[in-house]
Amino acid sequence: MSKFYCAAPWRGLHITPNSDVKICCAGEPKMLGNLNTQSIADILNGPKLKEIRQSIKQGIPHKYCDGCLQAERFGLGQRRWHNDKNPGFDPGVADVNAEHLPAVVDIRWNTTCNLSCNYCDVHASSKWADIKKMSVVSGTRKYYNDVCDYLKQHQEHIRDVALVGGEPLLLPENIRLLDDIPNDCPIMLITNLSIDLENNKIFKKLLNKSKVTWNVSFENLGTKFEYVRYGANWKTLEKNINILKSLSKFNHTVYVHAVYSIYNATCLVELFEWSKNLKLEINLQGLYFPPHMNPLFHNESVRKLAMAQLDQVLTRSDLTEPEEIFLKRTRANYNEPQEQNLSKEFLEYTNKLETKYHPDQYGQFAKLWPEIHKELNI
Repeated sequence: MSKFYCAAPWRGLHITPNSDVKICCAGEPKMLGNLNTQSIADILNGPKLKEIRQSIKQGIPHKYCDGCLQAERFGLGQRRWHNDKNPGFDPGVADVNAEHLPAVVDIRWNTTCNLSCNYCDVHASSKWADIKKMSVVSGTRKYYNDVCDYLKQHQEHIRDVALVGGEPLLLPENIRLLDDIPNDCPIMLITNLSIDLENNKIFKKLLNKSKVTWNVSFENLGTKFEYVRYGANWKTLEKNINILKSLSKFNHTVYVHAVYSIYNATCLVELFEWSKNLKLEINLQGLYFPPHMNPLFHNESVRKLAMAQLDQVLTRSDLTEPEEIFLKRTRANYNEPQEQNLSKEFLEYTNKLETKYHPDQYGQFAKLWPEIHKELNI
């Protein structure tokens, strides 16, 4: 077995909307420390991080890494990102007590979001919290300036910044963050892009940056898109994508950031056709939570429909290498013995979604995905 090496314990900085400090997105929360009770410097020099480093130094994944190991199965692993951004860094010989130098930065100030997407929840969307009548912490946190000061102090080491959310274009804290990172630092956004883009202050700030990658989150077209990305408008999304495509001369790149789920398992062909017509590559990610939305965990009839779509898309001659790798790996997963059948759980969730949370969408899943609905009711 190859050794488990990752640069994140020495070079990664991730802050969750709950104020937990982590070294990567996939790591276990609450393990290192929380900014409501500790400073960022104390956390990044604390014993927990040294314990993780010692394990990685030996090539052994720490229990902190369990989430990443699970995510890697579905194409969501973080290690490659961190290792690619730190070429030449060898965790095997790195000092356990070395100063933390944030090369990869991913800070999510809060969960402010304008959508309540079907596979999301209150952990990442204030809109979902509103619907479920749950309180969320909003507004600028007390540690905001402390974190920004830390980034400014280590500015020369920052090599990649991820703006995620909530919805990053609705987080005003990102304005100072953009000021405190190197001007030529690559910036990657994951955005629903369902806003008034032209009048957005963060968008205007990003226009002054030279290396911006826009990952636009959607995986369906038209009415299906509006069902899954509840609160969004398809025409608005198309308009904003065209705006972004016009920025290519400024070294801004646009990708479709699509989650592979039951919602697009039977309509991948149309997603790829639409994207390729616009010369947009698709960054595909597997869905491992909630599991009932993963088509791999459904009955054999649904699985066969999903396999047929994958086989059809794989006949395309214009697939990029990452697209082809993901599609082939996903197709291979269907060849493994079925682990569980969560079709019943998905139908129960859909009924709850359409009667309690998104009542104006009542009955729409059956109308929009008749091929799946029929097989789920066998």
